[in-house]
Amino acid sequence: MICRASISAACFLLLSTALQAESLTIGMAGAVTSVDPHFHNASPNNSLAMQIFDRLVERSASGQLQPGLAESWAPAGETAWEFHLRSGVRWHDGTPLLADDIAFSLQRARNVPNSPGGFGGFLRNVGKVTAIAPGILRIETLAPSPGLPGDLANVAIVSRHAGEAAGTADYNSGAAAIGTGAFRLGRFSPGERVVLERNPNWWGDRPVWDTVTYRMMPNAASRTAAILSRDVDMIEMPAAADLPRLRAAPGVTVASGAGLRVIYLAPAHAAAAPGDNLVTAADGSPMRENPLAKREVRQALSLAINRAAVTERIMEGTATPTVQFLPAGTFSYDKAMPVPEAAPDKARALLRQAGYPDGFRLTLHVPSDRYPNAPAVGQAVAQMWTRIGVRTSLVSLPWSAYSAQREHFAVGMLGLGNATFDATSMLVNGLGTVDAAKGTGALNDSGYSNPALDALTARATATFDDAAREALLVEATRLAVTDAAIIPLYHQSNTWAMRKGLSYVPRVDERTLAKDVRISGR
Repeated sequence: MICRASISAACFLLLSTALQAESLTIGMAGAVTSVDPHFHNASPNNSLAMQIFDRLVERSASGQLQPGLAESWAPAGETAWEFHLRSGVRWHDGTPLLADDIAFSLQRARNVPNSPGGFGGFLRNVGKVTAIAPGILRIETLAPSPGLPGDLANVAIVSRHAGEAAGTADYNSGAAAIGTGAFRLGRFSPGERVVLERNPNWWGDRPVWDTVTYRMMPNAASRTAAILSRDVDMIEMPAAADLPRLRAAPGVTVASGAGLRVIYLAPAHAAAAPGDNLVTAADGSPMRENPLAKREVRQALSLAINRAAVTERIMEGTATPTVQFLPAGTFSYDKAMPVPEAAPDKARALLRQAGYPDGFRLTLHVPSDRYPNAPAVGQAVAQMWTRIGVRTSLVSLPWSAYSAQREHFAVGMLGLGNATFDATSMLVNGLGTVDAAKGTGALNDSGYSNPALDALTARATATFDDAAREALLVEATRLAVTDAAIIPLYHQSNTWAMRKGLSYVPRVDERTLAKDVRISGR
């Protein structure tokens, strides 16, 4: 386009739009803790990793499996899969992608040192990985694994030549952050921002943006102010209270959709009471035994919660109450499991039955900057528990501190994005007995262990017939809910706000992917 100085402001506007199209700034609700894509299975980290690194199999915004580094895949018997790799893919440094890089990645992602919650659960059944022909990868599994392609959609592929001798710090510095993705790492400033640069040789559709800046903005009010003032181009997870204002703003577009993430409370299951006086007797004296280890106590805490009030008054309609892991309409959702009304009298009776007629004292921990309205939800739950005799105090911590300490809490608030799009994500990673060798319990900080649930989960994940597998997953879900292994609260909706002229298809997995942000009409 050629413009002369004498031509109207319309031409200037066209030029300005063209310049704006070169860069994008996104306000993130959570903090990226590492560029290492195998270090921590957390949504902010995954959103970033999906820009720099690709996966064998990807998912669409609605969750459907689609080609990634593998153009197609198919089972080769009950204990093997074959993946036909995309040809011509190169790493950011120009080196060709090899099948050996994929084998290296699947091994590395199993056990990254000091990981607060890794990806081993997705790889628990992966055995031998070999290239049986040019461009054809064969993955042998330790057991029948009908869900393997979906599991692999969660595991980033990294290069052996850059990563074999590298640690997480080398990825954070950029030295090992050599991917095949749509963007290259420009700069990572922990707790502040990540700058990305477009990869001109990416195999996928060319992204609009030459540079992308992810700014870490955990305060929801600050994110709203930033989008309204045009300080950023897009924000994720605006506060529910700000949505009417954002929808009415003339220069802002809001996009929302149903989400998979379940927000839940995880009680400690150890027989001994947690330390630091996080659980004490009703009079404040120390306790030797942990009341949360008793199922009746956990059931009482669940029955005391008015989930409808939480979602209506605090989440303001941006969440749906639940007592199970998955939202309605998803594979292995239990249609016969309604959300019970709050029943404080039944809760008190269960406490008496468990041997705590006078209740006890408890500390509930929530992250202050990870899930929308988490401190307010935690305060409401604390009040509901106090009314049944479990006098509850609330501690709110920044996610960076919270995630490092969460295995020591008496009860903590967590969220799981259900990355397998069925109940196995929670059953294997969140509730499976912690066993690094088996790849179970990667996100299980509460110490929950139920051999019967483990066995049922193993049967389900090894069953190829969809109907039979779903029935087993529903049975396992019912067992976990009856046991009050965790206390689900609600499913979040996913919302983004962006400057007018941009478009983004809401993702059920809540990831904010710059490569998918478009200019309307382009």
